[in-house]
Amino acid sequence: MAVIQTMGLSKRYKDKWAVDHLDLLVEQGDIYGFIGQNGAGKSTTLKLLCGLARPTRGEILIFGKPIRDLAARRRVGALVEQPGLYPDLSGGENLRLYAALLGLDSPARQVDEILETVGLSAGEKKPVRHYSMGMKQRLGVGLALLGGPDLLLLDEPINGLDPEGIREMRELLLRLNRERGLTILVSSHILGELSKIATRYGIIQNGRMVEQITAGELAQKCTDYLHLRCGQPQKAAALLEKEFCLIRWEMRPEGEIRIYENVDAKAVGRVLTEAGISVEEMGLHRQDLEGYFLERMGGADHV
Repeated sequence: MAVIQTMGLSKRYKDKWAVDHLDLLVEQGDIYGFIGQNGAGKSTTLKLLCGLARPTRGEILIFGKPIRDLAARRRVGALVEQPGLYPDLSGGENLRLYAALLGLDSPARQVDEILETVGLSAGEKKPVRHYSMGMKQRLGVGLALLGGPDLLLLDEPINGLDPEGIREMRELLLRLNRERGLTILVSSHILGELSKIATRYGIIQNGRMVEQITAGELAQKCTDYLHLRCGQPQKAAALLEKEFCLIRWEMRPEGEIRIYENVDAKAVGRVLTEAGISVEEMGLHRQDLEGYFLERMGGADHV
């Protein structure tokens, strides 16, 4: 079931398209990693999805219903940018205040359950201004959980956290997804952390979707490979395919050959040399998540 689906979603500010014909699909149960450089349109997209901004054009469906449908919007919890916390109140007091504003039934019980879920003490009287960044971010997630949503939209929830805070947030999101069945869309620049939780990814650049890919598909594409450049690349590829019975290989632009199978580099070099083909460059390339996304977004200057 599609929890979020956008068709041609666009948002224009003056003469700039912050989001440009974006087609996004999030399935039920996904932890969807939303990736892009600063200014790519991630935060604007999340604001559009939770109703904080109106699209210039395009359509948004939440649980199969238009974004303007109140029943659908009540199923969404969001933490966009920094959580709006009252610094002189405790975490529990902040949650109880927001619960009252939302008109929730049995707010005291729900607040205690949320505090336990996000790893904060229900009896803690310390004001939020004395919280660590990690505690504030977890409390922000707690605010998003008020009302028992089925979908969480989280904008850079681990940005600025120390390693311990990142670990706590990662474990919280995995627990919410696994135990409560929440679908989560989370944006982040920390690609290594996203790779530990995401089941699906969306790459956005200049407001447009570059690619949507599942974690399984990404794992296949991030396979290590032997790359080589040589004279007569077409002849070399045909020779290597026959000599080593290659199945998984490809010819890249500018004559680069990539072999995704376990072959002996020395044997490859020897076969080519004996055939009179000069080897200009050859080496083992280890492709990781960050390297893949850098390549898809056009290089390191885009992150």
